[in-house]
Amino acid sequence: MTDSVPIAFDNIEYLVGLIPVIVIGWVMIHKGARRSLILSRMIIVSLLVIALAGPYYPVTVTEIDETPTITVLSDETASMDIFESGTAQGIFDKLQDTTPARMEKMGGLRSDIGDEILASSTGDDHIIVVSDGSNNFGSDLAETIDFVSGTGTVVYAVIQTPDKNDLSVEITGARTAVLGNENTWGVEIRQAESNTTYKLSIEVDGSPVSSQTVTQTNPIKIVGFSSTFQLLGPHLITARISSGDDMRSGNNVFNKTIYVVPKPRLLLVSPDVDSPLYKVLRNLYETNTVSSLDDANMTDYKAVVLDNINGGRLSGSSIGKLREYTASGGGLLVVGGDNSYDYGDYLDSSIEAILPVESYSSAYAGSVNVVLVLDISGSISAHEALDDEKAMAINLLGDMGRDTNVGVVAYGGDAISISDGVLPMSSHANRDALVDRVSKLKTGYGGTSMDEGIITAARMLDNTSGKKYMLVFSDGAVKDSFEDSKIEISSMDTTETEMIFVMLKTNVVKEREVKTDNNRGDYFLKVLADQAGGDFIQLELIGRLDLTFGQEAPDLPEGGPDAYAIVRLDEEHFITRYLNISGSISGYNDVTQKVGARRLVTTSMGKPVVTVWEFGLGRVVSLSSDNGYQWAGVLYSGENARLLPSMINWAVGDPRPEDGIVVYSGDMNLGSPGTVIIRSNEMPVVVFGGQDVPVSQTGERTYEGVIEPDHIGLFNLEVSASGVTLEDTAAVNYPLEYRDVGNDPEFLEAVKRNSGRVYNVDQARSLLFSDIRKNSIMASEEHVSLSWLFLITALLVFLGEVIMRRAKGIIEIKTRRKGRT
Repeated sequence: MTDSVPIAFDNIEYLVGLIPVIVIGWVMIHKGARRSLILSRMIIVSLLVIALAGPYYPVTVTEIDETPTITVLSDETASMDIFESGTAQGIFDKLQDTTPARMEKMGGLRSDIGDEILASSTGDDHIIVVSDGSNNFGSDLAETIDFVSGTGTVVYAVIQTPDKNDLSVEITGARTAVLGNENTWGVEIRQAESNTTYKLSIEVDGSPVSSQTVTQTNPIKIVGFSSTFQLLGPHLITARISSGDDMRSGNNVFNKTIYVVPKPRLLLVSPDVDSPLYKVLRNLYETNTVSSLDDANMTDYKAVVLDNINGGRLSGSSIGKLREYTASGGGLLVVGGDNSYDYGDYLDSSIEAILPVESYSSAYAGSVNVVLVLDISGSISAHEALDDEKAMAINLLGDMGRDTNVGVVAYGGDAISISDGVLPMSSHANRDALVDRVSKLKTGYGGTSMDEGIITAARMLDNTSGKKYMLVFSDGAVKDSFEDSKIEISSMDTTETEMIFVMLKTNVVKEREVKTDNNRGDYFLKVLADQAGGDFIQLELIGRLDLTFGQEAPDLPEGGPDAYAIVRLDEEHFITRYLNISGSISGYNDVTQKVGARRLVTTSMGKPVVTVWEFGLGRVVSLSSDNGYQWAGVLYSGENARLLPSMINWAVGDPRPEDGIVVYSGDMNLGSPGTVIIRSNEMPVVVFGGQDVPVSQTGERTYEGVIEPDHIGLFNLEVSASGVTLEDTAAVNYPLEYRDVGNDPEFLEAVKRNSGRVYNVDQARSLLFSDIRKNSIMASEEHVSLSWLFLITALLVFLGEVIMRRAKGIIEIKTRRKGRT
């Protein structure tokens, strides 16, 4: 197969020689030289100059490598103990009979799969990874696959079904806790299979606080729990699981050490000293209450709370100090009410510049679920339309509202989930991840299985509620999957899901014999759109979709009840991760979040209630309801009462005092080094488990020591400087190799989006080599010289000129002879 590009030159700079040829010829003609002779010479010399420039016709020749170079990476680390051994060896033995192949093995308690792929990749080769994909050391696995794919290396994954189940437990959450505060952590239980029952026990400082029997059907389950510490210093939380369906006990216990610090100092600016807000802050923190910000020294406090303060009561100098305080790392919580935000002249004011919201109402587009189904088939590649299709999708992703949940599916010979379900656009990380994954999509080989793409998208939407949209992109080359697509659409509830078919106007149809309109791509897509009761849109490749999802709706229907349900919108943020928000408030300040801010809690129709962002080095929280006195009493009672301290703790950041010795340490895993960072006026002495730890200075008043634990357990950590010794405790838990169990879906998605495939063991033995050969397309560029063409043309022009001049001379001689006679 050959693909051609326009003419090129080996020495294109020689073409500059055409300029003097043209100039000299033009001058000679204007000085009276024979026009025809000069034009002839100009053409001849120009053709010679072009020939000297080395014109050639570049031709890209592609051919299938019948004996592709293959590397088999065999993951034999401890996490693979749950699978049958010898799988990689069996695949390697089969491949050796047909093509050059080599095998590399990984073992021990570290899975550096990314590093091994980098080391094995030579470009234009094939790497078969027989692994669970649990990469816990070295280069990021997904990024590595993306990188080597750009060099022509194709990565394939062979997955196995576990022979036995393995469970692991881990405690996640903050390392520090505030004295007397109720703090929340999560216990994460992972399993290799899909269904198991176990007993979960939680202890705090050796005393049981929870014991329950859990049935788990998902790979990961998070159980939240809370505890309040009444003593300063180190404490210990322990989680244990026990099950008869578990091959390894070494990852069934996890210790998390907590360091409890004194209550941080807060400055509360409030005219109300009897509100629920006031009572909570006085109880949980060292709170100083003032009625005005003017005379307060904010640097004495970890955070400032403005409670229902009118913008007119904040002087320019006070706002300037508050701005400087926040930008330098201070925390700020601004609580609404009937004298704040839209009721307090905040719009376009100096105080509003610090906040994550603006004090005006914005129309709310109802929450919707959208799945983009992208065509990455061979025809899209042939017509160079993939970049335009990706640009359309990325443009849509950028315009999605933060209340929208979005999924992405790609289909070629088969369909793959790019997003692993629908992801909330309330998370910037989700939006950025989807944009990144779409931008890295590459075309595959084979047919166009639109029906598989529709099936995958429908499954994504099955588990969602609210409005549902499916946008199916195609170039219209769907003849082979047309009937199957009709069948899939007929099995869907299209009254619940609105389907939009977007046709990219390439010349894919024009290059085929078209005998009737029924063979045209637009016909196929129109029929599918009509069957689904949806829309059909045709776009030029440079076009962009201008679509708005959902309908604008008021927060409260006219004549409705005087209550606004509140919901947790963002489940990932520190403030809301382990909270269950419920109930209704009777009022709120109508504000709009700024670009870069995150809404964490909203009314059921999306109006912001808790919104956050970072301002300089500081953190700012907007609570756009009141202190509980009139509107939001539900936020300060029951389960919701944990919301306010979570907001304060996030705004405070590090609650430890700035003076003296400050130690930042954490728990470790066996086989992975740990780091202790110390802020001190002099070089500290660090002792871990009775052994001195080497310390080096890394900055002003900043020192760092690296700990290499050699066994699991609890260890004393002592840091001494300036005559003061701080004592802490650090836990060393099981190796990271034992934490992630089962097949990692992110690894499989990275393989799929980079033109690789995922096989089970039987498929690998029967299909893998033939698929590798299909992907073993070697490309080389050949230069077909065109100099001869220009030289022959110059010669023909010269001979033509000579012949014409000779003929003209003969005619003139004959004419003169006739005149004499």
